[in-house]
Amino acid sequence: MTQKDFITYLQKLCHLDRQQCAVLLNAVGRQMANAGVEQIPVTLPGLGTFASHKHPEYIANDPETGQLTLYPPRISYRMQVEEEGVGREWLDHHLAESTKTPIEEASRFVAALAKSILAVLARGEEVEVKGIGTFRTINSNQGEIQRVAYTPDDQMKELVNAPFNFFEPVTINQK
Repeated sequence: MTQKDFITYLQKLCHLDRQQCAVLLNAVGRQMANAGVEQIPVTLPGLGTFASHKHPEYIANDPETGQLTLYPPRISYRMQVEEEGVGREWLDHHLAESTKTPIEEASRFVAALAKSILAVLARGEEVEVKGIGTFRTINSNQGEIQRVAYTPDDQMKELVNAPFNFFEPVTINQK
């Protein structure tokens, strides 16, 4: 499903105009990325909990050349099974604050976003949400939905790793 089609679908579910819906959707992506940087788990109700994991810097040895390279830290972002109560209020609050939207409307939007993604997945379609990532179903051998898979998009990966974007791998010369 295209981003435009998804926004239309979401807009109908949450009863907002297209512009407000797009603004809130973009803000959700930014707030989820901010939570990822801070390593705060965020839950989209009924869908899952999004959490980040910081991988420390490391040194790799090239066996052919003997060169050592220092690689900077990075943060991975993934969705796991929903954890009860984790990060729900955080996203609602920060979305409302960043968009100057009443908290009740922000909360309804977050719930509608999760419901929209699940509804599209139930129709057998993949959902790509710009600034957040791609959702698809993993089915069992019998064709039943086993779980929802999530892959962060490039924008989400870049935002979550913003604190480390200015670091480059460094070759360490051996003497």
